[in-house]
Amino acid sequence: MARSPCRQCGFTYHCICHCYWPLESQLQCVLVMHENEAARQSNTGKLVKAALPHTQIEIWQRKQPPQALLDSWARGDVSPWLLFPSDDAVPADRLFADAVRSISCADRSVSRAPLQFVVLDATWQQARKMLNKSPWLNRLPRVSLPSTAASQYTLRRNQPPGHLCTSEAVSALLRSQGDVNAATQLDHFLVHFMESYEADRHHHTTPLPAPKVLTPNA
Repeated sequence: MARSPCRQCGFTYHCICHCYWPLESQLQCVLVMHENEAARQSNTGKLVKAALPHTQIEIWQRKQPPQALLDSWARGDVSPWLLFPSDDAVPADRLFADAVRSISCADRSVSRAPLQFVVLDATWQQARKMLNKSPWLNRLPRVSLPSTAASQYTLRRNQPPGHLCTSEAVSALLRSQGDVNAATQLDHFLVHFMESYEADRHHHTTPLPAPKVLTPNA
């Protein structure tokens, strides 16, 4: 009898729904997900959502922006930054350093809005189209990642060299924040995710090892 895929993760032989756990990180992310990504098993945005407790997903709609999110920005609940390369983008490590310096120098009675990173969860072609058609995204100040190693993500073809998948981009943000442990564990999750995807795609039924766990001295 043929197996049915998991209704949540979509995997048939290697369900990953309970393979990842929330990490101890305060990084706030909003993944603006292209609608095509929501049904793709190879999407790593859902992995980020499972691993980082302060992550939310908004499905991008050209004619209907996420009003609750816009209201939060208007109230000043957070300080939103769009993760996207541009000539005027602020390097992530400098942004984090400036935020820490601002808090340490400020009057303790003054509440500082935490940084919130908006990440376009899409292919690069889709991401550019999303930006062009979304004034509410284009108005945000931009932040860029430092130069990183080549992407290890192998589940998509024909992606431009030097570009990272969503999980790798968030991992780079974590490292820029100084949260190396969470970044390393997220990288371990991604390796397990890719192994599970390939095993499932080839209908392999042999159980896979659990994700590698970061050791205290790593």
